[in-house]
Amino acid sequence: MRSLFLLAVLLVSYSMNAQIKIVEDFDGTANFDWREYATKNKSALIKEGMLDLEVFKKGAIAMTSTDIPVLPEYDFKITMKIVIPEMSEKDTIAILFDKDKDSNRHAFIYMEDTFIQCKYNNGKFDFDKGEMNDIKFPKEKNKRTEIVIERKGGKLMVSHDNMKDMTPWRVDVDSPELGFLTTSRLKIDEVIVEQEYMGK
Repeated sequence: MRSLFLLAVLLVSYSMNAQIKIVEDFDGTANFDWREYATKNKSALIKEGMLDLEVFKKGAIAMTSTDIPVLPEYDFKITMKIVIPEMSEKDTIAILFDKDKDSNRHAFIYMEDTFIQCKYNNGKFDFDKGEMNDIKFPKEKNKRTEIVIERKGGKLMVSHDNMKDMTPWRVDVDSPELGFLTTSRLKIDEVIVEQEYMGK
């Protein structure tokens, strides 16, 4: 009887503190529904074990996105392991996150020595409202970088290689959509989604 009681306690404890961890490594079948395409100006394709975004014409922007399986009202962590083949001072890469009813997204922009947090909608960045910070960002060819978006205690935080890119701020998350954008080339090697929540 005692063993059955302990088992019941363990099962209840597990259900109350369930943890989700999904690893998207782009080897074989993708876990998430990424939008793939290829045109004469740009492409976003899963190939050679990576999600590869590439721009072929100056002025074009390559981007793709997907919904990720997290409950936006609870804390979560998204770890993105990316590869930047080459980055000049005019190149831009961005992580797009969340999407409200008006299709506004949070854009976390990485440029040479600069990080910008602003809104993105319909191909345009809104720089009037947001935050800009000086950062140390890798410039070497084929540099691997880890970017983390984390929601903790109702605040959203963004960092790369364990360095904070912005001041954590309290914000509601409407729809957990994740996207990538580049004006040159960007490879995503792995996306890890983690969430520990109190269920009923």
